[in-house]
Amino acid sequence: MGIWGYLIIVAGALAIGLIAQFIGKAPTMYDWLITAFFAGVAAWVASELLGSVSTWGPEVDGLFVLPALIGGVVVGALVDGGERLVITPTTQ
Repeated sequence: MGIWGYLIIVAGALAIGLIAQFIGKAPTMYDWLITAFFAGVAAWVASELLGSVSTWGPEVDGLFVLPALIGGVVVGALVDGGERLVITPTTQ
C-alpha cells in the first residue's frame, strides 16, 4: 500500500472518531482519539491482512476501500460503545 492509502486510512479513522464523539454524550473529551486509533488499525487489517477475503471492491493505491471502510466502522462502533459502558463520565 502506498502513501495515499495510508492517508485515506488516517482521514477515515479521524472522521469515524469525530463522528462517534458527537453522537450522544461521550464520557470524556478524548474518546474520539481512542476510537479513531482502533478504527484505523481495523481498517488497515481489513484491507491488508485478511488475504483473499479483503481483495474485493475498489482499490486506491493498494488500499481496498470497502473492506477497510467496513472494518473501520464496525470496530470503531464497538470501541466507542465499549468506552461509553466502561468509562465513567467526567465534567467537561
